[in-house]
Amino acid sequence: MSTITEDMCELLESYNGRDKVVRLACYAFKLYGCVKDEKPWQTAGSRLSSARMMLRLFDDIPMIRHTYNYGLGRHESTTTAAVLGVLANAVDQAFLPVEKACWLYDVGVLQLNEKTAETLEIISTALWAVSLFISLIQTSRSVRHLWWSRDSLQTSSENGGADIRRNLDIRLALQAVVMGKLCLDITHAVSCLPQGWLWGERIGATKVAAIATTSSVIGIAMFFAKKRLLK
Repeated sequence: MSTITEDMCELLESYNGRDKVVRLACYAFKLYGCVKDEKPWQTAGSRLSSARMMLRLFDDIPMIRHTYNYGLGRHESTTTAAVLGVLANAVDQAFLPVEKACWLYDVGVLQLNEKTAETLEIISTALWAVSLFISLIQTSRSVRHLWWSRDSLQTSSENGGADIRRNLDIRLALQAVVMGKLCLDITHAVSCLPQGWLWGERIGATKVAAIATTSSVIGIAMFFAKKRLLK
């Protein structure tokens, strides 16, 4: 089989990889539905979004294990990195039960008044946005560290030095793309918040779908780029 087919199979066989593909289909359907003003396409996108959310209902135990293994981040090189790691884990851990409560309310299992349900939805979206913002800070710190490593690398005529510089350049480029993707995701997340929360509800549905679709394309492209460039 061709290499591209093998890569696609590898992408689809993993939980995170399949989620990337479903996410792309979800927002591509929503974008097409918004542009063409066709509700069935928007409904299809919403159904796929619900499928992704239902799969996340079972992420608690893996997340607890990750948080436990990370601990207080004593393995990190700096205190700032450790604090950011612990904070990121805390936010992600809090997001999962809140999202579950929202889902249980939507299906009628959990009985809440309308105001409480709305507050839970806002908290869920806010935690999503905060998690992305922390990831952006962590990635920017990684980029700064890579720049420092690159600048500190002594000029060398040996192949080893050239290979190290090339690897650093590739990692810098990939991390820069990750930062761009995170900026798109933050724009998307905040736009889902109510009016009065930064730019909440100020971006139209078509633009939000376009932003999310672009981010999804970048996510899949990054998967293939890492396989090709980081060897």
